[in-house]
Amino acid sequence: MSNRLLIIRLASRLLIGAACAFAPAIIHSENPADQHVAVTLVSEQQAIVPGHEFQVGIRFDLEQGWHTYWFNPGDAGEPARIAWDLPAGFQAGPIQWPYPARLPTPPFMDYGYERQVLLPVVVRAPSSLELGGNEKIVAQVRYLICRAVCIPGQKQLALTLPVKNQTAAASDAPLFAAAQQRLPKPAPVSWRLSASSVGDEFQLRLRTGKKIGEFATPPQFFPLEPEQIDNAAPQNITPIPQGVLLHLKKSNHLLKPISRVKGVMVVSGTAYLVDIPVSESPRKAATQSVKN
Repeated sequence: MSNRLLIIRLASRLLIGAACAFAPAIIHSENPADQHVAVTLVSEQQAIVPGHEFQVGIRFDLEQGWHTYWFNPGDAGEPARIAWDLPAGFQAGPIQWPYPARLPTPPFMDYGYERQVLLPVVVRAPSSLELGGNEKIVAQVRYLICRAVCIPGQKQLALTLPVKNQTAAASDAPLFAAAQQRLPKPAPVSWRLSASSVGDEFQLRLRTGKKIGEFATPPQFFPLEPEQIDNAAPQNITPIPQGVLLHLKKSNHLLKPISRVKGVMVVSGTAYLVDIPVSESPRKAATQSVKN
């Protein structure tokens, strides 16, 4: 999302949030967001094994009614960002984003997380580590939480782990397993996917071999690119042979045609990465042919 558009959409919520939170923050907290969310750095394992990868994660425990944001926040918001301060030789990968929920904040739609979410990151330790020592991992986290208002937050988090030749699961390991279940995976090779630009909408054809009534929950699409679809518009579904047709209203901010639709398709509680070429609708092509 462009900075200008983000500022316009967030301005009122941020200003009200700052006004409401500033006074109590002087008394109770250096960071007003601390009143509504606990942010911690946790590990999947109890120890670091030299030369091996391990997972750490930023855990958000949010007060009821508050939410934070996915990689693409939707109509307003900002995803969490992490600046790492790692021991020499350590390397951290990107944030792995569990699929989000659609969170209506009329007239907008946010993509994000309520109650609790873990954002995992894979870290690789150098093989030169000496056994018996301890290593400290530091993360500077910037994030945004919203309810009726939005409050930016930042935290410096630290985690110290021993270096051993073997390790075991830490107490937070179930959180990593739960997050892993919500990470997008490649779409099955048996699926047939296609997309068309038809008038004011994109039509995504999802042929999985199932009829619409056989899905545990209706398929949902979360775009990876901002300002392509109208996030707040209903994602209507039409049954087609061996699958469904998903109707995605185009964003009013989409200024030029797009060649591909990239996103996360959630089908019956499992998320899949999709990257689908967009074809021109036959009706539009025929109209242009007549004009030419």
